[in-house]
Amino acid sequence: MSNTTTYTATIKNQDYRLAIQKHDTRTMVTVDGIEQTPDWHQIASLTSANNEQPAEGGRYSLLVNGQSYEVFARRIVQEDEGSSQTYEIQLAGQYFLVAIEDERTRLLAGTVRRGQLSNAARIQAPMPGLVVNTLVQPGDTVSAGQTVVVLEAMKMENDLSSPIAGTVKELKVNKGQTVELGQLLVLVEGEQPS
Repeated sequence: MSNTTTYTATIKNQDYRLAIQKHDTRTMVTVDGIEQTPDWHQIASLTSANNEQPAEGGRYSLLVNGQSYEVFARRIVQEDEGSSQTYEIQLAGQYFLVAIEDERTRLLAGTVRRGQLSNAARIQAPMPGLVVNTLVQPGDTVSAGQTVVVLEAMKMENDLSSPIAGTVKELKVNKGQTVELGQLLVLVEGEQPS
């Protein structure tokens, strides 16, 4: 049995797409389409400052393509990190600050960020899926953050909301319709400043 999780890692303002597939006895990692089968083991764990609970991270032995590395990793908790996690990584004498975000969360957040840049919002499918509900009709007034469409993807229901307050100009989908990544679902025209 295997289980795949997809993430985006940002290192020095460069995004890398990671897919981690766990099989019964091994883990496959794909970084920007290049597949690896790393062998890694924790050498030492970290303890928190109060020594009551282990901190996230530690020292690891990593073997990739016959090359051996010693890696230090430590999670840095930041107040404004939202759904992402930041790690300090030391590998082969180099220091990296790595922000990791679940791909599904990143896509949903990106839909909102894109819509906030103009006076109109194009709510698009952040992933392929099935429209399980449409909560607005053309002409309806919506507030910022109001759910307009519910999309089922990867056996999870995702509430897609309007990033702006305004009026629904177009509803491009129906309940029960299958949609593709990036497909336009709803167009909201923003309120004009008074």
